[in-house]
Amino acid sequence: MNRLKSPYRHVMAVTASALIGIAGALTLASPASAHHSVVKVTAECDTAAGEWVTTWTVNSYAPEGVHNYRFAKVEAISVVNGTATPFTVDGIAVSEPGIYPHPVSTPVVRKARLSGDATEASLTVKAQWDNEWNEKDDSSASIKFSESCDKVVTPPPAAANPKATVTADCDGDVAVKLENGAEATRDAAFTVTGTDGFTKTATVAAGKDTTISVPARNAAKITVTEAGQKAPVFDAKPAAAKDCVAPGEPTGSIKMTCDALIFQVENPKDGKTVTVTLAPNKGDAQTLVVKPGETRTATFKAVEGLTVTPRADGLDDTSPIAWEKPAKCTSPSPSAPPAGGGAGGPALPKTGAPAGLIAGGAAALLAAGAVLFVVARRRRVRFTA
Repeated sequence: MNRLKSPYRHVMAVTASALIGIAGALTLASPASAHHSVVKVTAECDTAAGEWVTTWTVNSYAPEGVHNYRFAKVEAISVVNGTATPFTVDGIAVSEPGIYPHPVSTPVVRKARLSGDATEASLTVKAQWDNEWNEKDDSSASIKFSESCDKVVTPPPAAANPKATVTADCDGDVAVKLENGAEATRDAAFTVTGTDGFTKTATVAAGKDTTISVPARNAAKITVTEAGQKAPVFDAKPAAAKDCVAPGEPTGSIKMTCDALIFQVENPKDGKTVTVTLAPNKGDAQTLVVKPGETRTATFKAVEGLTVTPRADGLDDTSPIAWEKPAKCTSPSPSAPPAGGGAGGPALPKTGAPAGLIAGGAAALLAAGAVLFVVARRRRVRFTA
C-alpha cells in the first residue's frame, strides 16, 4: 500500500538541511571567532614637550586551554603634514615564530610619543596563539587629532640674583653694598645683621644696588641674608682695610689770663674731625668742632672758683680744669704816687700800654697756666698738665 505523501515533507527536508548546514558552519566558525584581538587607543597632549602621548591597548581572546600568543604582524603609522610615517611602540613588536611572549589573560598596554603636529595615527596587529591558530583578519585602531599639540613654555618662578660686597675702612666701620642682578625677576629682600643687636633691612630692585653702613662696634661679624636664598649671601668677619695711615693728632692748649680761661684746639691737615665739649660750672657750655686743618678756641670769663670740665668720646681724663689767677694780676697800690707826676703835682695823662706789666704777666702765664692736651685718633682725648 502506498503511503500518502505529506505536503510538508519537502519543507521539512529543506529545513533539516538548513539546520545541518548552520550547525556545520557554526562548528567550523567557532574556533575562528574564538581567536581574535581587539586594539584600542587613547592620546593626550604633553604641553611641556609639545608631543602627543598615545596609549595602545591590545586584548587577545582564545578558547580555553590557549595561554599565550605572539604578534605575527605589527604596523604603526602616523600622518604628519599629509605624509605617512612608520613609528614603533615599545613592547608591541613581531616576535620570532614559536615564541609566544604575551599571556592571553593580560592586556598589552604600551605608550608611544608622536609629533605634536601629527594629524592621525593607527596600529594594526595580527596574532598567532600557542595552539598555532593564526588570526584571520587584521585588528587595528586609529585616532585623529583635531588640533596640534603645541609646546607651552612655563616661565621659571620669580627669582632674585643677590650679591653682597663687604668693605671695611681704616676705622673699622663697614660698608655693605647690596646688589640685585639685572636678570632678576623680582626684588631682593636683604637683611644685614651685625654684632650687639645690629639689624637693618633693604629691598633692592633688579639691576639696582644700595649700601648699608655698619659701625665698627657692630662689625665683628656680619651676616647678609636674602629672603629667597637658603644660604647666607655673606657670613663672616669683614677683612681689615689695607694700607691704612694713622691720621695726624690734634693738639690743644689752655691759657689763663687775668680775665679769661681760654681753650684752643689745633687739628693738622691729615687729621680727623674732633669734637670737644667744654662745660663750666658757671655759665653755658661750649662745643668745639675742629675739622682737619682748622684751629678753634673757646673763651670763658674768669671768675673766682671757675672750673671747666672737658667732655668728648673716649675722653681719658674728665677732671675739671680750674682757673687760677696769674700772680702778676695786681692793681697799683692806692698809696703809690701817680705815674708821671710828683707829690702834689698835677697828674700826667697815661698813654700807651703798660708794656712791662703785660710782658711780665705773659711770662708768668706761660710758665704757670699753659697746659697741653692731646686729642688722639678715634676721638680719644687726654689732658696733661
